[in-house]
Amino acid sequence: MFSRRDWQRDWLRARPWLLALGLSTVAHAWLLQRSGDAESPRPPAPQASPGRATVRVLSTAPVSAASPEATRTPAPKLPPARSRSAAPAVTPNHTQPVPAASPTAQAEATTPEPAPATAAPGPPHTARLAAAGEWHYILLQNGAYGRARLNWQPSGRDYSLMLERELEGRPLPAWKSQGQIDEQGLSPERYVQQRRGRDMMATNFRRDEGLISYSTSADLVPLPAGVQDRLSWWIQLAALIEARPEHYPPGSELRLPVAAFRGEAREWVFQVLDQQTLELPGASVARALHLRRLALGPYSGEIEVWLDPARGHIPVQLIMDLPDDRGWQLQLSNTPSDKP
Repeated sequence: MFSRRDWQRDWLRARPWLLALGLSTVAHAWLLQRSGDAESPRPPAPQASPGRATVRVLSTAPVSAASPEATRTPAPKLPPARSRSAAPAVTPNHTQPVPAASPTAQAEATTPEPAPATAAPGPPHTARLAAAGEWHYILLQNGAYGRARLNWQPSGRDYSLMLERELEGRPLPAWKSQGQIDEQGLSPERYVQQRRGRDMMATNFRRDEGLISYSTSADLVPLPAGVQDRLSWWIQLAALIEARPEHYPPGSELRLPVAAFRGEAREWVFQVLDQQTLELPGASVARALHLRRLALGPYSGEIEVWLDPARGHIPVQLIMDLPDDRGWQLQLSNTPSDKP
């Protein structure tokens, strides 16, 4: 017979097997119940209450206007889609439909294209200088009359330009500009105001150093490219327009840096106004090109100039409308050295 100790030992050995058998029986019963539930019909889905919407995802494809689903629940109207980029949309140069692009291509499409270049010419610019000559003018200042003479002498790669004036027989300070000639026109090196042949004030263009210096001041200011002095701009303006007259129709502009008597150079903006026929004291000028430079400040005043295409666009009339009765005017006169 089995002793109590033998029975306890056999029970301890069989207990894991009995526990596993019990768990298997429970799992089998649970699976049979789930299979029966799957075969039985499901009850109908509850209807949505008026105060709560039921969302059903039917498809990821767009729904056409004739779809019954769209008829039952119309979608709300939305504002037009906007690009995420603040840049304006780029209009293609063709009328064919544009296929959908990748996010990278869409980002590139929203980048604004660079603005097209304007018709106004910029450096480098080839100038066409007038031939050497001497032009005589009638001078009018504060109701008094006088005479002026502009002498232009290009020589190889150098030039000399001088304006002499007298008012009612009294000599006024003369202006003189000297420098070099290159493809861009005049490159002044020294501008002076003279009285009785002696230099009174001078402006020096130190191109090797990129500086402008003045005889009346110790200041040094930067030297811009293409800068002109207070007299050389007469010839430079004529040379730029003579080289490309078609680029300066009425309404266009021409920009020219000009050095002041002292201080920094300023950019002069000439507005091309129109073409006029001038009846001057000794000459009739057809199709004179009229330009205006607005005042740069309270002490500069306006400048108006008329250029003659028949004379290489040399100024034939000039009005310096300066404040404090300092303005003066020049008009071309008919002399043996300059017949129309």
